[in-house]
Amino acid sequence: MFTVQGSGADIWYQADAFRYGFQALTGDCSVTARVINMQNTAGWAKAGVMIRETLDPSSQYVINFMSPENGTALQERVGTGGPASGVSNNTDLAAPYWVRLVRSGNTFTSFVSPDGTDWTQTGTTTVAMNPCVYVGLAVCSVSDGALCQAQFDNVSLTVP
Repeated sequence: MFTVQGSGADIWYQADAFRYGFQALTGDCSVTARVINMQNTAGWAKAGVMIRETLDPSSQYVINFMSPENGTALQERVGTGGPASGVSNNTDLAAPYWVRLVRSGNTFTSFVSPDGTDWTQTGTTTVAMNPCVYVGLAVCSVSDGALCQAQFDNVSLTVP
């Protein structure tokens, strides 16, 4: 089990502020984790799996996350320094729940699962990223200065 605490104003707008545990990786991959629980520091607080092009706050990214009041969501920033946008949202889900993000070239696909066995595709998007990216776990309180604590288990990174 991993416990990650993150503050930050949000993973949104044109620049992000959050906690990120990551690994650099080149090429296609899949990152999976079960969000066991998370604190409700804000309705859109985030705990999930992310792939970012760089570690710059304005980097392109895709994230599949759990929020305490809004279920799971797939979100993106398609251009460095550009606005973030939501791709899909499943409002009827709550932790503990599994999230997965798969990269195949510039196509990113999100999945969720109640048990880690039966997966449902929840969205797909295209974001042109360099081959080398940063893959990992992201937590944001959406209440800058307050820490949101999230617990993850069954974290895996798969490279084809």
